[in-house]
Amino acid sequence: MKKHWNEKTFLTLKKALANAYRLTNDTRKAEKVYADVVLQPDTDPINYFHYARMLQANKKYDEAKIWYNKYLTVKPADPTATVLLASCDSTVIFNRDTLRYSIEQVQLKGLENYYTTALYKEGFIFSADRNEIDADMVNPWTGNSYLDLYYTENKGTDKWDEPKKLEGQINGPYHEGPSVVTKDGKTIYFTRSNYTKSKLKKGTDNTNNLQLFRATLDGDKWKDLMMFKYNSNDYSTGHPTLSADEQTLYFISDMPGGLGGTDIYMAKKEGEGWGTPVNLGPGINTSLDEMFPFYCPGDSALYFSSEGHTNMGGLDIFRAKDLGNGKFGRAINEGYPLNTTQDDFAYTLKPDLKNGFLSSNRLTGDKIFTFVKKKEVPPLAFMLVGTVTDKATGLPLANSKVEVIDMQNNTKLEFTTDANGNYQTPIDPSTDYSLIASKEKYSTATGDATTKGLTKSETIRRDFVLDPYGPVVNKEFTLENIYYDLDKYNIRPDAAVELDKIVKLMKEYPNMVIELGSHTDSRANDQYNITLSENRAKSATAYLVKRGISKDRLTWKGYGETKLVNGCKNDVKCTEDEHQRNRRTTFKVLSY
Repeated sequence: MKKHWNEKTFLTLKKALANAYRLTNDTRKAEKVYADVVLQPDTDPINYFHYARMLQANKKYDEAKIWYNKYLTVKPADPTATVLLASCDSTVIFNRDTLRYSIEQVQLKGLENYYTTALYKEGFIFSADRNEIDADMVNPWTGNSYLDLYYTENKGTDKWDEPKKLEGQINGPYHEGPSVVTKDGKTIYFTRSNYTKSKLKKGTDNTNNLQLFRATLDGDKWKDLMMFKYNSNDYSTGHPTLSADEQTLYFISDMPGGLGGTDIYMAKKEGEGWGTPVNLGPGINTSLDEMFPFYCPGDSALYFSSEGHTNMGGLDIFRAKDLGNGKFGRAINEGYPLNTTQDDFAYTLKPDLKNGFLSSNRLTGDKIFTFVKKKEVPPLAFMLVGTVTDKATGLPLANSKVEVIDMQNNTKLEFTTDANGNYQTPIDPSTDYSLIASKEKYSTATGDATTKGLTKSETIRRDFVLDPYGPVVNKEFTLENIYYDLDKYNIRPDAAVELDKIVKLMKEYPNMVIELGSHTDSRANDQYNITLSENRAKSATAYLVKRGISKDRLTWKGYGETKLVNGCKNDVKCTEDEHQRNRRTTFKVLSY
């Protein structure tokens, strides 16, 4: 009987075909099928996103931007799509200075796909499959054998020994993958499929996940396999790397509680095992996949591959400086030619910090490449400097506090100005910073700085002028950090810090009487804004009363939108930050 397909069934099959091409990294065929899928009525908006990624992978950046924007009109809060859209305009940046490296493919005989490199002896351990195999051992995804771990050594400029499978218990009937070997060469941590004997194990979603194992060397054989404590049938763990002192294990997992896809985790050494895994957080991880971490002791940096962040398409190699205590600096794209629009991953740097390996499907299939740094490029170095002064006298303010907040990693450094009111600190490339200067009995000043887009090392100056909170009658002070969310009048935590300064000042001057004034932005009608500002002023007053200040010493007034600090009046288009500058609280000394 001839089967008839209705239109809905046909479109479902076409979407499944597009997804299959995408998941097997056939970006050109995936692009062609997605081009039909996205034009169908009621197509899922996620297909716009997938189509854009395929276009980007195929270097069609202008077309990719159209479909990222179409997706963002439906899902405007998707941070990954926003980053990938921006990366379409970053090709020039990634491709600058293409003479930094020479890259050559490692030619290994008898293997189909081979990738990942764990430095070992005079060569490396890697994962590979073959296309000449027993029919009972076919990987249904590729038609090749399952992946095994091999070892090879370099025997000349471009000559490599015939790969040899690792001996012992380490290679089984299914996949063995990314690994790392301890410095003494006696212990290996490696990734493998979740199976017992010859039977694959599956989780509750019917998926076979990856697991981490440890093996030790006995003669020339790897034996005594031990499972990682945090393996699970329901999620993957794998891709191990070790810190310089081998007391921290980094690995990937899609365990519950992550940011999305596979994230990079760390676990500290505890006896013979490892402690509770800790997610490295949003500075490293994104809502897409982060994979193949490699910790380089020579430059104290974590290298990894990511589909997120700002990249060229597919997996890109990123570098993040180890700041200590489990914190890392901003993830920086390593650029072309290490990265391309295809998948580039499994970066490994030798101890000389000039030679190394990476894996990529930039040609055909997954292959290992050697790279050599040909040109020494001085790292970008940025210094943030400034002076804090007294607004009334113009004199420098010693012992003022300056906070420098990394907006990507949400980390904060605090400095105290010297006798001349000066501060300075090195800051990272490609990073936005928020700055706060403060001192007892003074207003707080805020600012920002950025190194994004800077291609030359330089010193960035940010000076601050602080207004003394003194008993000057009828002088108005703006409490710089007391802002309110749109249409709200509750006291935010950042506002509480400033109001506590007023509490301290009024306790120092027990007869002081002040007026708290509150202001709104120009949105909503005039009467609504007057009422809202009255409520905000009352809210700030109530906060002071709760901290022990008598009601008799406080008055309040709501000014609505009558005293804007900028040009954001009715019908003027402004950013949210510009509007927020008008949603403020002031105080004025009436008597003391």
